[in-house]
Amino acid sequence: MRNKTGVRHYFAEGMTTRGYISLLPNMMPSWQRVYVLLGGPGTGKSTLIKVIGLELLDRGYGVDFFRSVRDPDSMAGFIIPNMGLAMLDAMEVSPLRWRAPGVVEKFIDFSIFCDEIKLEKQRSQILIIENLLQDLQNTLEEELAEELGLLLGDRVPKRSMEKEEISWILGNSACMKVKKEHTGPWPLAENALKLLQKSVIIPYFLHGLTVNGWLNLAPHFLTDFDQICLEGDETLDAIDWVLREAQQLGQKIEIVLHPLNPDEVIGIVFPERHLAIWQGNPENLKDQGLDRPFSAKLKETLIAWQSHRSELKAIYMDAISFDQLDSYRENLLNEILCDLQTK
Repeated sequence: MRNKTGVRHYFAEGMTTRGYISLLPNMMPSWQRVYVLLGGPGTGKSTLIKVIGLELLDRGYGVDFFRSVRDPDSMAGFIIPNMGLAMLDAMEVSPLRWRAPGVVEKFIDFSIFCDEIKLEKQRSQILIIENLLQDLQNTLEEELAEELGLLLGDRVPKRSMEKEEISWILGNSACMKVKKEHTGPWPLAENALKLLQKSVIIPYFLHGLTVNGWLNLAPHFLTDFDQICLEGDETLDAIDWVLREAQQLGQKIEIVLHPLNPDEVIGIVFPERHLAIWQGNPENLKDQGLDRPFSAKLKETLIAWQSHRSELKAIYMDAISFDQLDSYRENLLNEILCDLQTK
């Protein structure tokens, strides 16, 4: 699914050398209403997300799609940023822990479209496959850390960061502190002004792990942006400096994180200025250190995970009534449109 005007694709979560990391909490504070889809793989949640998202796009709304980290070809959700409305597949994202007071949630259980008798007959097999998938995900994270973690050694910015700043990207990005280096009324007032002007910083991932290597969404994500590509040994330092200066501009800034090392920023996007600053060429995985072929062991784990997932999907697809789901989709779309029109 290619990007076109008004629609973007990215990952709100990542399977990194530091484990499974969700960036959703950084996005949730701007959300007002969320539709949360419940149900097993193969019940049509990803298709519903895609179809409704495209319907909204055709009606003039700007839509951001979240890709599934576990299955990069599938949709894990979408958000209409300007309207604060989102839809998520609860089975494709990490456990949801809301950090945005006042968010209105609607939970939709896709089991109502399934033949309960068929699923009950397959219950023991479903549990076995789900346990296998969890074990394989744990194995995958361990293998990523072991095999690809060594690639990060030469990619750490030379300028050391103070302890309080190390994890600001992964925590609440609004807590980035402005240091008070002097005393007296003017420096205090200046720092207070900087805090008021500080940009809203939202992090994303643009690379997904597949059997054939990394799926790179960056070229499509940046289609409508002017690009400044930085090269050389000081690139990471330069991007780090630009980000820390830009966070005082008082505008929305989007940062793209390295899929293996989420403490490393590989791109900075200024949506209001249609400008992107990038580490090397966004189309060239080598510039981000992602061109190394996966080992046979890592590929085997990925293939096994996909195989068991396909098996689980087949069980649910055999039990789902897609006719009922199609009818419900129209009702759900109308409900969402009513929500949007009342904003």
